[in-house]
Amino acid sequence: MPGLQDGWGFKSACGLFTCLLLAACAPEPGVEEAQLVGLDPPGLQPPVTTPEGTPAPAPAPEGGLPSPEPTGATWFVSTQGKDTAPGTSAAPVRTVRRAVALAQPGDLIRVRSGVYAEDFVFDDRGATAAAITVRGEGSPLPTLVPGGGSTTVVRVQGRWRLEDLRVDVGGAPMLAVLFEKSSRGAVLAGSELRSGAAGAGVLVEGAQDVLLRDNHIHHFIREGRDSHGVLVVGPSRGVTVRGNDIHHNSGDSIQCQAGSAPAQVLLIEDNTLHDEGENGVDIKRCLDVTVRGNVMRGFPNTAIRALGSSAGEAVVIHESAQRVLVQDNILSRAGRGVSILADAAPPEDIRVENNLFQEIRDLPEGNGQGVRVAGARNVTVVGNTFERTASWAMMLAADGVEVPGLEVRDNTLPGSSTSLLVRLGEARYRPGMVLRDNRYARQGILKADHVTDALTGANARFLPDFPGDRLTLSSDAKLQVWRQVLGLDSGTTLLE
Repeated sequence: MPGLQDGWGFKSACGLFTCLLLAACAPEPGVEEAQLVGLDPPGLQPPVTTPEGTPAPAPAPEGGLPSPEPTGATWFVSTQGKDTAPGTSAAPVRTVRRAVALAQPGDLIRVRSGVYAEDFVFDDRGATAAAITVRGEGSPLPTLVPGGGSTTVVRVQGRWRLEDLRVDVGGAPMLAVLFEKSSRGAVLAGSELRSGAAGAGVLVEGAQDVLLRDNHIHHFIREGRDSHGVLVVGPSRGVTVRGNDIHHNSGDSIQCQAGSAPAQVLLIEDNTLHDEGENGVDIKRCLDVTVRGNVMRGFPNTAIRALGSSAGEAVVIHESAQRVLVQDNILSRAGRGVSILADAAPPEDIRVENNLFQEIRDLPEGNGQGVRVAGARNVTVVGNTFERTASWAMMLAADGVEVPGLEVRDNTLPGSSTSLLVRLGEARYRPGMVLRDNRYARQGILKADHVTDALTGANARFLPDFPGDRLTLSSDAKLQVWRQVLGLDSGTTLLE
C-alpha cells in the first residue's frame, strides 16, 4: 500500500518519479512528499451521474481497438545481421537501434529471435506521426536486455507499437519499460517483462492514451520495498491495462498515483492479478478509474514480502481518489477484498458493484473483511456476493471516521451459523446511510457499534437481542428487530 518512499533518482531526461523508483541519486534536503503530489488540473469536466445518483468514472479510454497493419516499409533485425546492411529480409541490420534510426512513421520493424543488449530508445516523431511498429518473431521471442548505463531497458517517447517482445531485466535495478511524457498512443502488447529490481516493471509517467494488452509481467522485486508490475503516475491520462497476467512482484500488480497532477481516466480490465507482495490494485490520488472484469487472488504473498507493509487488499482506494468503479471482479484469497480508506483526505464517489468475494483471509491478523469502508464520501456497494470471509463481509463506517452518502443494497451474504455478515459503525459516522434489499444468511451475525447505548425506555426490551451489540439472525423476527432498532434495511430477507 505505501507509495514511492524510498529515495530519489537518476537526474536525466527521466522524470521525477522515475528517479524515485530507481533510487539512484542523492536526496535533496527539504523536499516533502506533499510537494510531489501537485494540484488538481483546471477545467475538469463534471462527473457523469448514474441513475442511482452516484457519479461514475469518465468514459473509459478506447485502447485495445484493432489497429491496421503498418503500410510503410519493413525493416529486419537479426543477431546475424550487420548495421551496415540495408535492413532487408536477406540482409538485416544487427541492432534495434539501427532499425529505429532507419524507420519512418507507419513502418514495421521485424526483430528476429535472439538476445539484444542495447539502450532501447523509441524516440518521438511528432504528435501527428503514424505509429511505428516493432514486432518480435520467432521462437523464443527476441529478448531485450540491459545494454549500458541507462536506468531503463526500453524508453518510449512517441507513438510506437511494441509487440511480441521479451524484456529480461536480469535482476538489475532498472525499469523494464518506461512510457515518458511525450508518449501518445503507444502500445505494449503480447510481451513478457520480468526480473527487475527498481520500483516497477512498467512505468507510465505522464503519457497519454497508452495501451498495455495481453502481457506477462512478473518478478519485479526489491527486498522489503515496493516494486509494482505496472505503475501509472499523473498527469498520465487515458491508460488502458487489459488482459495482462501480472504476478509475483514485491508491491502491487497495478498502482495509480499522482505526480505533478493526478492521473486520469484509467481502465483496468480483464486482467489476472495474483500472488503479489502487497495488493492487487492500489488507487491513490487518481480520477476516473474503472477496475472491471479482473480475477484477483493471493495477497499478500509472504514468500515475497514480509507481513506488515499492507493489509493485502485485492483493491485499495485511498488518498482522495475520485470517481472509481470496481465492477464484475472475482476477488479471492486476500487480506481484504476492497478497502476504502480516508488517509489524509477521503476518497469520493466510489462504486463497488457486482463483484464476487471468496476466501477473504485474516492475513495479516485483524483483517478478513470483504468490503471495508473506513472513510470516504458517497460510496455505493451494490449487487455483490460474499462467500467465506474470515471477518465481516461488510464493515461499514466502523473505524471512527465519518462516511456520509453511504448506500448499501442488493448484496448477497450467504454463510454459516458463525458467519459475520455486517458491522455498522455508530450512527454519527454514517449520516444519511441507505441500507436495504440485502440477502443475509440465516443464523448469520449482524453488529451495530454501541447500539445498546441507545436502547432505553420502551426499546430496552430489545437489549437481550444484542449481546455485545451483536444480533444473530435466528429467525425472521430477529431480522425485524434489527430493522426496528436501526431504522435501516427495509426489503432485506433471510436466505435459507
